[in-house]
Amino acid sequence: MRPREKQSRNLRSIVDRIRPSVEGLLATELRHDSEALVRHAVRANIRASANQVRHGSEVLEELIQKGRVLVVGAEYSLETGVVDFFDGVPEAGSVLQPRRS
Repeated sequence: MRPREKQSRNLRSIVDRIRPSVEGLLATELRHDSEALVRHAVRANIRASANQVRHGSEVLEELIQKGRVLVVGAEYSLETGVVDFFDGVPEAGSVLQPRRS
């Protein structure tokens, strides 16, 4: 392991953002199944990231409340090219209203 003084600040920043999404999962039975743990950790991190975008800016939050912006969490599979939209997806028939000029 590299000494702390040689660790990348950027990498540390990424790890610090992801850590809360993973730590809670490590306290569950998922800790015994690394593949399932990774799948759940990725989804938890996507949810946390989408939530941060939704609530990290007053401007975006206002646009979301007015129905002018929709922030949706999704996972892209490099293997299949499929995008799975799963967080913040509107229910069928519920869509953003077009902006009127």
